[in-house]
Parts: sequence; C-alpha cells; structure tokens
Amino acid sequence: MVHYQGSITALGNNLDSIDTGITQLEIVFSTPAQSLKVNNIPTSITEGQYKFSTIFGDPIPARYHIDIGPGVPERAEFDIYIGGQKANQTVMFDPEPVNGCKINNCYNVTLDLTVDVIPRPTPTAVPPTPTPLALVNPSLYSGEIRIGSTLVPDNVEIYAILVDYQSEIVKTSGGRYSITLNPGTINYVGQDFNLIIQGVYSLTTLPFEANVFTSDSNFLFPDFEVTTLPIPMLLEAPTPTPIPTPMPTPTPPEPEKIIIVVTPTPSNEKPQSLVAESTGPRESEPLAEPLAEQGGGCSSSGGGNSSISIFSLLLALLLTVLSYRKRLKFTK
Repeated sequence: MVHYQGSITALGNNLDSIDTGITQLEIVFSTPAQSLKVNNIPTSITEGQYKFSTIFGDPIPARYHIDIGPGVPERAEFDIYIGGQKANQTVMFDPEPVNGCKINNCYNVTLDLTVDVIPRPTPTAVPPTPTPLALVNPSLYSGEIRIGSTLVPDNVEIYAILVDYQSEIVKTSGGRYSITLNPGTINYVGQDFNLIIQGVYSLTTLPFEANVFTSDSNFLFPDFEVTTLPIPMLLEAPTPTPIPTPMPTPTPPEPEKIIIVVTPTPSNEKPQSLVAESTGPRESEPLAEPLAEQGGGCSSSGGGNSSISIFSLLLALLLTVLSYRKRLKFTK
C-alpha cells in the first residue's frame, strides 16, 4: 500500500483559496483501461476496476491524503480526478521500483496536483415532466369466429389481448362474438390485437382503432377441440305458499250487568173504612183480623210500608176504643 499526499492548484491558485461551491471536494484515483503483466502473465484491467477516493482538506487543511492498495497490481496506472475534473498528473502504482526507490520512501509519496478548470458543483439532472398520453374512446368489435372451418359453439368464453391490455371476457352466441376494447390511451392505436379462446390465440389479428363499431371483424382459429360451458337451466322459482294469518280468538262479550234497584212503592189501596154503625155490642178481636188481611201491621205479606202499617194499627186501636165507648153508652 502506498500513501499519496500533496497540495492542489487550479489555474495557478491554491484550490483552498477558491470558493468552488462544493462542500466536500472529492479526489479520486481510478485506473483507466490498460494491459500489463502480473507475474509475467498478461492481464487486462478495465476502466475503473480499481478506484480509491478521499476528501480534499481531510484531515489536514489545503492538502489531500489517500492510500492506494493493497491488492493493486504493481505498475498499474491511475488517472486522478479533482471534483470531477481530470488533473494534469497520473500515478503509476510502483511501491517497489525495479531500479530501486528514487525517493526517501516509496510507500509515502508527495505528489502535488494541478488542474486547468475550477471544479464546480455538478448540476442535478432534473428529468423532464412526461407529457400525459392523449385519451381515446373505446371501440366495439363483432363478427364471426371460425375454429378450423366450423363456427364457434355457443357459450364459449373469449377475450382480446392488445399489447399489455386485456379486455373483458365475453361469451359467443350464434357463432359470433361482440367485444369492447378500451385500452384508454392513444399509444394503443394501430397496435394489433388477437382473440383468445381457452389459451389459443387467433390466427387473425386486427389493428386497434379508436371509436369504431364494426360487425364484420371475423376471426379464424386453428382447428382444436373447444370445451363449451354448460348452459345453466332456468328454474322457475317455486310459488310461495301463502301462510294464513292467524285470526285472533274472539272474546265473548261481557254480559251487560243489570242492576235492580228496589224502590219501596206506597200502596195505592185505600184503607177500607172501618167506621160503621154498630147496633149492638161487638168483640174487638174480630176487627183485628181483617186489618191483618189488608196488610196492616208488620205482616210480611203486606204491600205497604212500615209507616202505613203503624197508621193502620193506631186506627184499628182507635176504632176499637170508640166502639167500646159506644157500647157503654148504649148500655147505660
């Protein structure tokens, strides 16, 4: 390994005194393409196969320091680049010269560098903004499909391939197809497309055109056995059996309550006059019986109220007294 160091001058001025605008100025030692003998064997070295780099002013200001090796073939040449600009000097890596070292130490070499251009920052390339592709309208293609010489069976799935665009899957009917291609952008216009059936490409290709509607775009396929999809049978939906709505259990009407109010009614029968002229003495007991029969007193069979019964009893008593006095009078 050899250590190289030195100063750098640009256009006659010390590089350290020039404002290059580069924060970290890189010094690169790199091999150009060359041929040399290694152990007497011809060997080719490619450009940049051996590359070493350092930063100007690190660790000592205004100087560069760099180590080359190990593993580098002896007598390999290096180009030197200062901030991307090629220096006027080159280096031959020769730690053990054949004729002996002509300097004090061949493993520590001082090499001042010069450059004819002041290094400047490399502008960062800004990629141009890509122009968006123009949009195109979809197209509808339809026509016959023949597999060999036979029309394609019904219910066979097909789709189209246009470059990297794949269309929707449709099914054949009556030996024909109808398919929509909508790749979206103008770069697909003029590109050929195929129809695909069960992995087999059509022999026919057609160029895609935007906003067209064709009915005679026929396609031919090589003869092969096509597996058709079973046609699903339409089953009538069973008529649902109506579920009778349960009727509420009738609630028997509550019988009307009849409230009987018993109101005592005074008897309309006039009490039979018990005043009679008597021509002879009479017993008082027989007079009481008719009163009982007429509802007087407290008899339960009477129709009058209690006040009438008391009145009848008092009247009967009065009549008895009067009758008794009258008998006394007639006796005297």
